[in-house]
Amino acid sequence: MSMQALSALPAAHRRQVRGILTDIDDTFSSHGKLTVAALAALDRAKTAGLRRIAVTGRPTYWTLPLLRLCDFDAVIAENGASAFWLGGDGRQHSMFYADAQTRQQHRQRLLDFADIMQRHFPNVLPAADASQRIGDLAFDIAENIPAIPLSQLNEVVALIHEHGLHATTSSIHAHASVAPFSKQSMSQRVLHEVFGVSDDVAKTTYVFIGDSANDASMFAHYPLSVGVANIYKYLDRFEAHPAYVCQAQYGEGFVELVDFLLKDKNE
Repeated sequence: MSMQALSALPAAHRRQVRGILTDIDDTFSSHGKLTVAALAALDRAKTAGLRRIAVTGRPTYWTLPLLRLCDFDAVIAENGASAFWLGGDGRQHSMFYADAQTRQQHRQRLLDFADIMQRHFPNVLPAADASQRIGDLAFDIAENIPAIPLSQLNEVVALIHEHGLHATTSSIHAHASVAPFSKQSMSQRVLHEVFGVSDDVAKTTYVFIGDSANDASMFAHYPLSVGVANIYKYLDRFEAHPAYVCQAQYGEGFVELVDFLLKDKNE
């Protein structure tokens, strides 16, 4: 799929946008940090009436600061394993890919697999946030270690599949899960069940922005899909590429998208 510059997104389509679905690492954040510019853009989007939903591979226990401190309208975590939002009364609500008993059984299976991974690849260890997860197990491939070669990453993914687990990768982690949840399936569920937005409507009124392979389900599903410029580093790792791409990388790309969507309001 050929990606067009963000500026090529038709003005008529831009004016229909009612919400932003955004990845966090290396899309909303920059090199592991939240910038003042990205947070300010998020606030501008809110002021303009756009719904803002984080869709991240980060753990379930990261959702509270993203929801309450960053002020997202909802946060989807662990590539679709869980979702959190605030009700009209300010109380926190949640949904998960499976009930608590099933999740506990899956967790034990993933912990057993972690021992197998370490025997095969001693340098690929559970991510620093592994204990904060409820649905998948993330392995560090570039966050706190030098990025492993693509050839080894392919072997890691193959090992995950060999043991009957589902795999996806981001710019920093390789994820293993027992159940086949995804960013796209949980996004569709949250939009419909929480916000009353049907999938057909979402496809013409919501933009997704991301940067890596675990965003592929979103790129494939949403016609208004956008990549930050650092996506060029990972295009060979997945086939479903975004329709549009920003000029800027990381959080600056997120800012670029917000400013582009609000262009008519600022003129």
